[in-house]
Amino acid sequence: MSVMQVLVAARVVNRLGGAGMAFLGVRMTRDLGVSLPTAGTVLAVFGLCTIPSRVLGGVVTTRWGPRAALVGGLAAAGGAQAVVAAGDSLAVVALGVVLLGLAYEVVEPATSTAVLLGVEPERRASRFSLLWACVAVAGVVAGVVAALVTRWGVGALFAVDAATSLGAAALVAVLLPRLAPARGRTAPRPWRAALGARLLAWTALCSVSCTVVMLVVLMLPVALDRAGHPPSVAALLMALSAAAALVGQRLLARWEARVRASVVLAVGYGLLGTGLAAWAAGGLSALLLGAVLDGAASSLVVGTQQAVASRLVAPGAEAAVMTVQGLSWGVATVAAPLLGAALLARGPAVLWLSAAAVCLALAAGHAAPRGATRGRRGQIFVSRV
Repeated sequence: MSVMQVLVAARVVNRLGGAGMAFLGVRMTRDLGVSLPTAGTVLAVFGLCTIPSRVLGGVVTTRWGPRAALVGGLAAAGGAQAVVAAGDSLAVVALGVVLLGLAYEVVEPATSTAVLLGVEPERRASRFSLLWACVAVAGVVAGVVAALVTRWGVGALFAVDAATSLGAAALVAVLLPRLAPARGRTAPRPWRAALGARLLAWTALCSVSCTVVMLVVLMLPVALDRAGHPPSVAALLMALSAAAALVGQRLLARWEARVRASVVLAVGYGLLGTGLAAWAAGGLSALLLGAVLDGAASSLVVGTQQAVASRLVAPGAEAAVMTVQGLSWGVATVAAPLLGAALLARGPAVLWLSAAAVCLALAAGHAAPRGATRGRRGQIFVSRV
């Protein structure tokens, strides 16, 4: 199997059992009788733990390579989920939640670094996009799995999650080859090399768009409920968006070698902004259209953002660079629920129109001639962020 086939298989297997994350609060409040404020505090600690988790993944990947970080991170997540599943007191479950937070993001820098080391530069955008799209589709299937397994209790769902994480770790351990930078590609201080002004500026810009993506992930079901739609509508939109993400990935695979990154991003942000504006209309047909545009656009944007970051990699600093760029998701995960709650309090239309305005502004910025330049061999790189 190729590097990408192993990565996709491992991430899909892991994601098929990943629906338990949405049930952490239920595990504490319903199964253990914990108060909602206490459960919220534990979940906040989980969120904080994911930030050093990503840094830990970068450190392990830099020192021992992507395979070690992937196997270790997936196995640790599986063990933590087993603790959550088996725990019969708040102390034990909370310990499992903290351990899960510390393991949760370890795989992200390792996955990005494996793509950098195992895929030719001009194909990286579509490969990053492929991971995003496949995980989105697997997430829809995970919802079906959760609906079936939770009949035996929320603890059973975390047991399934633990099994899939361990299964994914086994896949990587057996099938993923050892990946290392080409001979001579060494950075004596990879983290210092990763903290350049251009990468930090790009990470800050990515944080804005990632916040919009996380607004959709976290606020869509709540916004639909506020608008009077049944839960089945949210499930339908998520499934449609996941399918459209696969279409977006195929488009990116056709474009990436001959179209500038700035053009792809401008198109992606434009489609995303249009889709969010459609959601503000509120009718079922507008919601369906918005879901299609959201899925396709997110696939274009996320893959291209990571590919642009990969052009800023100093020799031997692949893991450090992708760790820094990936922190944009940590910022987004903190900012999105705070901004989303404040905007949604004014109504779903305000939430989606505000997000659409941000996307259209990003599209206009990337459409400007200074946004990106194309190299001789079709390699996309940022000339000015």
